[in-house]
Amino acid sequence: MIKLIIENIDGYNYKLKDNDNNLYNINIEFYDIDELPKIGDIIYINNKLLNKINNNVVSFGKLDGIYGRKITDENDEDVIGVLIHDKVIYLKRYYG
Repeated sequence: MIKLIIENIDGYNYKLKDNDNNLYNINIEFYDIDELPKIGDIIYINNKLLNKINNNVVSFGKLDGIYGRKITDENDEDVIGVLIHDKVIYLKRYYG
């Protein structure tokens, strides 16, 4: 997984930066979490998924949510980790 730092948030538009200072712009909607990520928080994301969703719209929610695919492998490319207050929350990509 790639570590991305949230540089800026404008509504659902997140500007993310990796360790090589590459910038990614992704429109992200989060479901089923108590607190939304803030500037300075970290998102861990699979490289394959990042390449698919850069400059796109995507939704993430609970791993056991009814939307999206059933996740059976912790390394599934549709899983992200969001680090908020030193706690990683794992979410899956929602479809539909």
